[in-house]
Amino acid sequence: MRTLIAVLAASFVTTGAATAADDVSAAALKASAQRALDLLEKTSPTFIQKGGCNSCHNQMLAAAAQAFARSRGVGTGNTIAQLPAEVSEASTERYIEYSFAGGGGVAALSFDLFARALAGEPADARIRAEIHFIKGMQQPQGNWRGGGSRPPLTFDDFTPTAYMIHALNTYAPSSEAGETSERIARAREWLLNGRAERTQERAFRLLGLVWSRADRTAVAGAIRDVQALQREDGGWSQQPALPSDAYATGVALFALASAGVPATQGSYNEGLKYLLRTQAADGTWHVRTRAIPIQPYFESGYPYEHDQWISAAGAAYATLAIASALEAPGARGPAK
Repeated sequence: MRTLIAVLAASFVTTGAATAADDVSAAALKASAQRALDLLEKTSPTFIQKGGCNSCHNQMLAAAAQAFARSRGVGTGNTIAQLPAEVSEASTERYIEYSFAGGGGVAALSFDLFARALAGEPADARIRAEIHFIKGMQQPQGNWRGGGSRPPLTFDDFTPTAYMIHALNTYAPSSEAGETSERIARAREWLLNGRAERTQERAFRLLGLVWSRADRTAVAGAIRDVQALQREDGGWSQQPALPSDAYATGVALFALASAGVPATQGSYNEGLKYLLRTQAADGTWHVRTRAIPIQPYFESGYPYEHDQWISAAGAAYATLAIASALEAPGARGPAK
């Protein structure tokens, strides 16, 4: 399946001119990923101390990026600091209660379970309770609701639906394989019929189709939809009226890579060059916030003041995109 997708993806070059692969060497990509992770690693303990929670942007997405980068041979520092599960309000018991009495949402679980899966963490009692809760939160149409008013992290339904498919693939118990397969099939049908407009919606629709093992024609169409939004500068924007940024570009490239698009392909290659070109000397990218503030502002040590949290998330997605262009150690052929 992966080989077929990769071959098909290479035939749908809609944006960007063909570029020599050595324009974005493996050494340059590794150095960029290392610099991007460095400040995320250093500031994650500060965010926990001042914010008192495992944030989606400074902990969960950063942990996912770090784990994935490690799997691609990128040298990393201290593991991203996380609030211990035993002091979290979202306990095993709480998710069991949610399963029966309602309440809670799946937005934070989207990022948390994705990070845990990329780090290779096995299912424990808490994860099993979360999976039980996730199944109960699936909508009759097959999707999961994003909810929240903090775009782009928690806003649309395509993002949590894709992430929940990934979580079920990774952590659903084998004893429930039939029921899990049926749930994933319903989610896939919702994605196939869903109208995705913004970059994030199209990228996560593509990811969801890949992770739910949709047929190659559907995946190819979703690849084209993501590529169609690429800008002349090589990047992607969160919305049509906004400029390109590392958040949208990282999301788009990670989705294309997951669908089998090779890093040497025109649109992917141009996107990588955009990220390398716009990365600051300290390894960060400035992404401007769109969210309405809902919690007190504080300094975490990450730059860009009121834009620091979404900028951290942008760095995480950019790192996922950059690391996706690297071969896993010992792998044969291009990274998938």
